[in-house]
Amino acid sequence: MNLPWVDDIIAGLVEIYKTRNIHELYQQLDIEIIKFSKDNILLRKGEAMYQRNYFGKEVVFIRDDLEYKYEKFILAHELGHALLHTKIYQAAYNNKLINKGKLEKQADYFALKLLNIKIDSIYYEGFTIEQISKALYVNEKSLEVYSI
Repeated sequence: MNLPWVDDIIAGLVEIYKTRNIHELYQQLDIEIIKFSKDNILLRKGEAMYQRNYFGKEVVFIRDDLEYKYEKFILAHELGHALLHTKIYQAAYNNKLINKGKLEKQADYFALKLLNIKIDSIYYEGFTIEQISKALYVNEKSLEVYSI
């Protein structure tokens, strides 16, 4: 998958804020991160949820038990929703979804590109998708949008 318009948004973001650090970007963009336990009803079926209220305040609710590198991927995915899908008010991230819609695939692409996650086909030759996703701290489905 190649989305030049998403690549342009990422390039502009990095040029303006001089960082790819996900936490710095959230701070600069004034998007709040609120952590909850996996038992919280808000996140019971997923790992994170992006929400924009009527007044434009943006918040990402994320589970507090995620591994740090995987958390970065999830936060980048949710930032993708915030920047790419300005007409939506809520997006829930659930890595167990089998058939992701177009918006989810775009957010996955955004996360992989923003975090500069590259797949070296020679290094990962013979690896399963599951092994590659664990090594890169991303979910398996997100790798479907990336050209190997």
